Amino acid sequence: MTTPFSPLSVDEFDELDQFLLYEVDSEEGMTLDMADGFLHALAIGPTTLHPRQWLPKIWGTEEMMPPMESMEQLNHTLGLVMRHFNSIIAGLEDQPREINPCWSTMTYEGDEREYDDAEGWAYGFVQGMRLCWSDWQPLLSTPQGQAWFRPIALLGEDEFSADQDELTKTPAMRADLALQIPQAVLEMHAHWLPFRRAVHERTVARSLQPKVGRNEPCPCASGKKFKKCCGAAADLH
Repeated sequence: MTTPFSPLSVDEFDELDQFLLYEVDSEEGMTLDMADGFLHALAIGPTTLHPRQWLPKIWGTEEMMPPMESMEQLNHTLGLVMRHFNSIIAGLEDQPREINPCWSTMTYEGDEREYDDAEGWAYGFVQGMRLCWSDWQPLLSTPQGQAWFRPIALLGEDEFSADQDELTKTPAMRADLALQIPQAVLEMHAHWLPFRRAVHERTVARSLQPKVGRNEPCPCASGKKFKKCCGAAADLH
């Protein structure tokens, strides 16, 4: 039985890949490996974003969803993206935690070996970070955070460091950086997890607070009615 957290099947991955490649009419749209990196950044980062804030980035448009032939196709495609995102989150909640980044392997003429090609994935991850870049800075300003970000930035940033070209000039060097990414992502997730939980708990606590009627005594104990005190438009806090 398929649930909202069920991982995509191989056929569904191929379907989403083909949709992103051929059905989205935008040169700014993401490929599947970019979208996977993008969603990983959203899943582990310090800020929880609503899908309407990030779905347009996948399609490379200003709309939450690209034009579709039918509502059925729209809901189906949206379901694939959300299930994949949910499955990333589910993997991070497993014990032990795990991630399965989606990127391809490459072969080169005269070389029989296959090399991990994570440049698109890393680019997508950085784009996910940039949706709330300032929120990432407390981590990126630390030596440990910089070390975790380094393999992703070397592959996904255009001008990360002066020695970037030297450190990424061969397929083997880029593949070695790719192999460092899964553990780095898990470490960044562990770093932000207490913060995300605290934010969630505060949100839940606020939602459980009893509502104060406008004509009831203000909870600040001023003796005034709420509407004449903290509930006044100019003083609301």
